[in-house]
Amino acid sequence: MRFPSWLLAAALLAAPAATAHAQDESTVPEELLGMVGEWRLEQEDQNLPICALTFTDQQSIGGWAVELPQPCPPPFPPADAMTTWSVDSEDGSVLILDLERNVTLRLLEDEDGLFVTPEGQLPAFYLMLPWDAEGTGGEMGDDLGD
Repeated sequence: MRFPSWLLAAALLAAPAATAHAQDESTVPEELLGMVGEWRLEQEDQNLPICALTFTDQQSIGGWAVELPQPCPPPFPPADAMTTWSVDSEDGSVLILDLERNVTLRLLEDEDGLFVTPEGQLPAFYLMLPWDAEGTGGEMGDDLGD
């Protein structure tokens, strides 16, 4: 199974105690524990609305549950189309599925280590870590916060 480099880095950043606790209770494989947490979907124009979502470790049909703190505005998919998350074991893409296990969004790793909808799919969506008070989050890389 191929996992993106940023995913492995995110897993290493997780607190050791939290990881050990999550492993005891979670069905999420150890190599995917870095995916559990808060994320956001952004559009190419960062001035446009975003969609906040949480990848949980609660098992769901086809993967693990997605929680939305509030419904996402158009053009993002509706809440009932974003109920489950998973990672494709063939290409490492992040999948967001509906209740019937249909792929709503497939997000492929690009050359910058970010996840983006396939080329040509419009609107394009980017999966980003949320920003925190220290200015970290978003892109994975050495120049965070610059």
